[in-house]
Amino acid sequence: MNTKVVLEYDGAGFSGWQQQVGRRTVEAELKRALKDLTGKDHKVYGAGRTDAGAHALGQVASFRLEGRIAVSKLADALNARLPEDRYRYRYLDRRPRPALERGLCWHVAQPLDERLMAEAAAILAGRHDWTSFCSPGERNPIREMRSAKVAREGRFVELELVAEGFLRGLARGIAGALAEVGAGRRPPGWVGELMEARDRSQAPKTAPARGLTLVEVIYK
Repeated sequence: MNTKVVLEYDGAGFSGWQQQVGRRTVEAELKRALKDLTGKDHKVYGAGRTDAGAHALGQVASFRLEGRIAVSKLADALNARLPEDRYRYRYLDRRPRPALERGLCWHVAQPLDERLMAEAAAILAGRHDWTSFCSPGERNPIREMRSAKVAREGRFVELELVAEGFLRGLARGIAGALAEVGAGRRPPGWVGELMEARDRSQAPKTAPARGLTLVEVIYK
């Protein structure tokens, strides 16, 4: 059966759409999920070939669906088989500016209380509407955050996020909000209030991209 699917993805962890040897691409992930679901290889046709790092809200792909799965159940079945991502955000909370690590962390020139940040981060676990934290314009801001943890690792404060998928700007939006808590400008419970507000205009400035790293793609 000829089948069309509409895909939304954060391109930060992909080397573009088109399948490439030794690289993580959107096309390859979709084909892997289809094979896992049906046991058969599928030839997938994308409506466009997004570049490395480019995002999509409505990418269209088509394929001839093999196997006996009902089309009405296809979206949920594919979502369950696509991998989770684990991101790390790193803060350096000291007054002197870094030299060697300046491109790998967010330099915050005051101490951060990682215990308060961890308390706030724990509120984020679960399935939520992330409108207050992600970039504007997301059509479906609902995602499940598997875990959100903060700990001090040597000179750095590190935020680790594991989710079924990340919306544009979500990890950096969370990092920016937690910095407010760590600096003592907001209490931990404010993060939950911000999430419930579902209003991006109430959120603080997004954390800079240089502190964010895709650490791992988790396959079940």
